[in-house]
Order: sequence, then structure tokens, then C-alpha cells
Amino acid sequence: MSSLLGPRPEVQVDATSGKVPASVRRLCDLAYLERSIHRILCGWGNQFYAWPDKVAVCRHIWDQAGIVERLRQRIGQFPGIEPDAPVSQDLETLANTVLLAPGFEDAVDGVYQILNTALVQAYLDFIQQVHAIHDAPTHQIIQEIVTIKDMQRRWRGDYRRRQPHTIDAAYLDRIQAQLRAVDHLAQPRPVHPRDPAGPVGVRTNFRPYTPRIDPAWLTHSGTDILACLSPDFAGSVEARRLFWPIGYMRELGLALGQMRWLYDAPDMPWEFHHDESRHLWDESRHGDSGYARMKDFGLRIEEVGFTHAHDALGQSVFPEPPVPSAPLSPQELYDELFIIGLVAETGHFRVKREAYADFRDGGDLESAEMMLYDIIDETAHVQYAHKWLPVLARRAGIESTGYEQRAAEVRRQKQREEDQRVEQLRQSSARLTTPIYRQYQELLARLRRQRPLTNANSCPPRSPKPM
Repeated sequence: MSSLLGPRPEVQVDATSGKVPASVRRLCDLAYLERSIHRILCGWGNQFYAWPDKVAVCRHIWDQAGIVERLRQRIGQFPGIEPDAPVSQDLETLANTVLLAPGFEDAVDGVYQILNTALVQAYLDFIQQVHAIHDAPTHQIIQEIVTIKDMQRRWRGDYRRRQPHTIDAAYLDRIQAQLRAVDHLAQPRPVHPRDPAGPVGVRTNFRPYTPRIDPAWLTHSGTDILACLSPDFAGSVEARRLFWPIGYMRELGLALGQMRWLYDAPDMPWEFHHDESRHLWDESRHGDSGYARMKDFGLRIEEVGFTHAHDALGQSVFPEPPVPSAPLSPQELYDELFIIGLVAETGHFRVKREAYADFRDGGDLESAEMMLYDIIDETAHVQYAHKWLPVLARRAGIESTGYEQRAAEVRRQKQREEDQRVEQLRQSSARLTTPIYRQYQELLARLRRQRPLTNANSCPPRSPKPM
């Protein structure tokens, strides 16, 4: 794709343009649709079933955030226009048409096949119309975006080979009609000043569904391998080495939940969505990292479980078929980021650093490497929490003063509760005869055979499991 070939570019300014070329207003339209795709993926993305596809959509959400960020930065370089400049409600209608698919597989094709194809064509037309030298930075950005879109196109081709589907004809007709209504994005759309586009989905009845999870991945009361090994966590480096790949694998579940964070916060600044999209992608990578290490040791998700089947009240967490989820309130979003960032992530730094050193010194450099990359990511996540919790508190109408001290007390309380639970397990001789305990011993032996730790008998006791 050479931006130097093709018809002569069109002049993008006229006597009334001021400092905003017509091409920049068109970029605003494209940025709105790219941000809409980001929201649509957050709304539908947890319906992917297979592990590789769950991981892939998390990467695509981050890729979309990167596309939007590139376009916003370029728009913001022109005086007289803002990256959040209003755009035509016609674009919202188009985006809502894609969002309101008859079913999940149709939504996949609506985004990856129909809307993405239309956007790529609009980008290719754009760089033919805009001067390749005067506006070289935009040409570069568009070339990067088209490369990302091509990666997504090839991913969808592979997905469809594994999951054949024919898009619903009426749904396809509705999208194509809306593309015609916006002239296939050939020119910036006129904006009605009193009724611009809102975020995709907010003026519809669409709700994200509860995540789709393979029933074979669910754990039940008394069958969680990580709960079983917790009495040995502090005293056995071998127990900790079994714990961490499984614990990381389960972090993909957090990423699935973060899709709801993003979808249910359309009023938050774009910077929040950008930061939390990176957070989401990181958690999915931690999940894939843990799963990769599990596979190195010959462990399967079905053996160790991905997440719990029921909540503390005994309610099914993953009903089949999935059901629409309740909107996440401002208070709930604050609470979730508080618990993840300032309790869970902050509370595990010590034990993660100890694990890194112990696995390294014991000769398991692959496991040590896994720990190190996670520690780096989690450091950024805690910074996100400090950055956004005051904003989320104001949004929820709650007091955030002293949140760091409150988080420290919550961590101490969770440590006390975990210590009590572990002590009760230690006092129970019955646990040593349970099937889950026998499985735990078998898994330890499997890891031992695969990669014995040289410090298995010499590693000193470490910090207790935090929670």
C-alpha cells in the first residue's frame, strides 16, 4: 500500500476551514466508530468459548484502544477541535445496528467482517485524498491501523474455520443500509449541534451477558486445588510453584469481568478506558502465561479448575445459557477497582517477589521469568488504581479520603481471615484422606518429575498466602 500512488490528493482546507482541515473532521468520525468497536467488543467479548479466543478478544480490545488513542492524539494536534468533538448521530445509529446483533456469532461477523472492512476501505480512500507529504503523520497512523485490521481479519478467518457461521441476512441488510446512509464514510458527516452521537449502546436496551465458561473448568465446594495446598504455601517452595501457574491462569477471569467495567462506564474519560484496556489485556496475558506454564508441566484446566461454579450464597455464577448481566453501578465499579488494585495486587507483591527469587535459585528459570513479568505489570496496575479511585469515588458520590489506609486495613483483615482458615485446615486430619488432597500430591509429584527444584528441601519458610 503506497500512499504516493493513485489520484491527485484533494485540498482539505477552504476559506471557512480555520485551522481544522476537513480531513480531521473525518478522523473524528473514524475515531468514534473505532471507539464504538472497542465498546462492542467489551459488550460481547466474554461470549467467546475457547481459551485462545478469550485471550484473542482481550488483545483486540487493547488493539482497539491503541487505534483510538492514535487517532485522538492526531486530532488533538489541530487547534480548534478536540478529540471528543461531537459527531453525527448517524454514526451512532450505524454502531448500534452492529451492536444489536441477533446473536453472538452474528456480532462477531458484524464487527470483524462488515464494519472493519468498511473502515479499512474508508482509510484507504482517506490516504488517497489527503496529501502524503503535508499530512504524513496521519498516513503513518492509518498504515499502522490498517495493519492491525489485517491481523484481526486473519484472526477472524481462522476463527470461522473453527466455528463456521453464516451471518443473519436481515442483520447484514440493516448494517449495509446504515453504511449507505453515511455514504460509506466517504466524507465527514454533518452534526446536529443539539443531538450529537452518544456512546454506542447507551440509547438501546443491550446488556452484556454473563460469561460463557466450559462447565468442565468449574470448581465446586471442597474441590479447589489452591485451597487444598494453602496450608503448605508458606513452608513449601514446591507447593508455591504449583500454586502460581494455576493462580495466574485464573486471572483470565478477571479480564472477562473488566470488559463489564469498561462497558458500564461510558461516561468516564477516554484515558480511563485506555488505562483499563491495558490492565485487561495484561490480566489476560497473565492467564495465558500461567496456562502456558501449566502445559509445560502437563497440567490441564479440567484438572485444576478455572473458577468457582457458585458464589458465596450458592448462586450459579455462570448460568447456561448466559443471561443479561445487571448494570455495574458507580459504587460497584469503585469497589471492584479498590479490591483488585489496592487489596489483591498490592497485597501479593511480597509473596510474588519471594517466589521469583526462590524459583530462580532453585533452577526453574521459566517459572521465575513468569513471576517477574507479572510483577512489572502489577506495579502499573496499582498506579492505575491510585490514579482513578478518586475519580470513581466522585462519580459514585462517596468519600475517598483515606482510601490507602482503608486498603491497608482490609489487607490486614484478609490476612487474619486467611491465617485462621489455613490453621483450621492444618488441624483437620481428615483433609489428608480426601480425593482433592491425593490429587494435590499427584500434581506435586508430576512437577517434581518434570523439573525438580534444587532448593526443594533447603528453601526457608516464606510469607503466608495473603488472601
